[in-house]
Amino acid sequence: MAKTSFIFVLHFHQPIGQYRFVLERVQRNSYELLLRILKEYRDLHLTLHFSGPLLMYWEKYFPEYLSEMRELIKNSNFEVLGGTFSESILAILPWEDRARQLREGVKLVEKSLGVTPRGLWLPERVWDPTLPPFLRDAGYRYVIVDDEVGYRSGLWRDDAHRAVLTEYGGKSIGVFFIDGPIRYILPWKPHGEVYNYLRNYATDNGSLYVLWGSDAEKFGEWWDPYAAEQWLRIFFSSLRSDPSVELITPSEYIKRHGFSGLAYLAPGSYDKMMEWSGGYFPNFLRKYREVNNMHKKMLYVREKLASLGASESAWREYMLGQCNDAYWHGLFGGVYIPLLRQEVYSHLIRAERIAEEESSYYFGTSSIIKSFDFDMDGKDEIIIESKETNVYIKPSDGGSVFELDVKTPGAEHNLVSTMSRYPEPYLQGEKSLTPDWYRRVSFREHIWRRDANVYDWINNRPFIDTSDFALGEYVVEGVGDGKIVLSYTGRDWSDRRSPARIHLVKVYELVNEGKGLRVAYRWRNLEKRFIELKLSVELHLLPRLSPDSQEEPLFVVDDNYSQKATEYFSSPWSRKVDFKTSAGHLSVASTKHAEVWVAPILTWFRTEKGLKSEFQGAGISFNYTVALNPGEIFETEVLLAWQ
Repeated sequence: MAKTSFIFVLHFHQPIGQYRFVLERVQRNSYELLLRILKEYRDLHLTLHFSGPLLMYWEKYFPEYLSEMRELIKNSNFEVLGGTFSESILAILPWEDRARQLREGVKLVEKSLGVTPRGLWLPERVWDPTLPPFLRDAGYRYVIVDDEVGYRSGLWRDDAHRAVLTEYGGKSIGVFFIDGPIRYILPWKPHGEVYNYLRNYATDNGSLYVLWGSDAEKFGEWWDPYAAEQWLRIFFSSLRSDPSVELITPSEYIKRHGFSGLAYLAPGSYDKMMEWSGGYFPNFLRKYREVNNMHKKMLYVREKLASLGASESAWREYMLGQCNDAYWHGLFGGVYIPLLRQEVYSHLIRAERIAEEESSYYFGTSSIIKSFDFDMDGKDEIIIESKETNVYIKPSDGGSVFELDVKTPGAEHNLVSTMSRYPEPYLQGEKSLTPDWYRRVSFREHIWRRDANVYDWINNRPFIDTSDFALGEYVVEGVGDGKIVLSYTGRDWSDRRSPARIHLVKVYELVNEGKGLRVAYRWRNLEKRFIELKLSVELHLLPRLSPDSQEEPLFVVDDNYSQKATEYFSSPWSRKVDFKTSAGHLSVASTKHAEVWVAPILTWFRTEKGLKSEFQGAGISFNYTVALNPGEIFETEVLLAWQ
């Protein structure tokens, strides 16, 4: 009788930085449900993958569950796949980190579940043709990728339903392909439709397989728990009794059928990921400056850890900062989730701080200033490093601060881990949602039209900025004594026939023993005529959030008026704005009174219930209406402080 070999892979994962209430809900709705079912069907030859972050969550919050899962695996026919330690995308890691992530991932599975994996689940199934040596050196015999990778590399249908070998540098690894169509059938369609599809690959000896590999959370979290449990019980029961479909694990398939031959596979992933990334995962680093920022921070921290001879404690934090979820974006989530970005930075900053403390990095000095091409765009950035704080400045992008690391133990955080708004395909047709024309970071300058308001500013109304300061390439005039001096000669184009030249000097300096950043401003009228201007100093900040709370940050103006950071506010005459969460407090103050705007940075995404928003940080604009005679100067200072 002809039969189809069926490989069923459940992938369990939660990202580093997941909200506690989400963890508890998924645990209750999905993971507990699946454990009950798996116990009853332990005789089936199923394949399971548990991501490193989830295993660590279980060890911390649900140790009894982890113990039960370990015992079940020991007394079952299940095969367990391994993965990277923190579910990191290998294709964007330095080669040394690939080896470390794989090696530590194996150790984590052995420690948590008592088995040594022989197959690898690639995070987001992102394949790179240079991976085979790393996988073999970590002890793996095979890896699972998507059939999209095979088809784009010239394989035919039957080729993608047999195990193949691929190699790089003379080291080979087996490859199994996830079947794309069945991921859209199982479990969403009736059982008969699933079986009809599986039987399309029936052969006399079962040499063709169909591999379903997808998220365990589909059962109970993405789909009603009761309906999911009933569907899965019926499906597993029928697999016990139907001889036309044989459940088999990847290792059993290799033992029985071996490999069909050699293939060379181009970089790739599943179909949707290929669409979102433009065909190549590292494109996310170009598409989103925030992703590139995290990635280059990771590379910089790696270099520092290596040069300082960091301990395993620092390296562990560093690896946790490589968790994939914040380094890309599809239809939802990803880099647009603030807590995921925060946790990437928290772990990288913590790794950096540990290494610095171990090596007495700041011995004999209060701060270190470096100038180099941090983000690898061909232009140098400037970093001020101290025991308490790091300040990252980009002269070529308005002289702005694009990262500000608080290094307080247990409260490590990038205050500028905000998110700009991009022209996403799923927002096309929404005319009111205008993408940002500059990156929403801090200490960027504008000259507003006199009638501009808070809504014009935050919603990117065209032509309200009449100057070229915002995107100007600032000149580095001085570096030393803990100060960075930048300057730019810009123009106010409100009168396009006769634009006014204004020279701006701004000086960055750490104050308050490294727990504050003072920026001194000096605007000078270079024209031989009187001019009136609405000058702006703009900041965008993300107060530290708590994974144990869904609280909305609050802000207080002039120690008086308080409201939620998700609301808009405008004051004609203020000097100070404070932001407060249970996890932190930060303050922005001007030495001169100004019209102050406060507004949320909201990004939007589609759901089955329509558009919903996500808070990405708060914007603050100090607006100074000034009148300057020829050669006259306007000065002010803005102090950003945190606790």
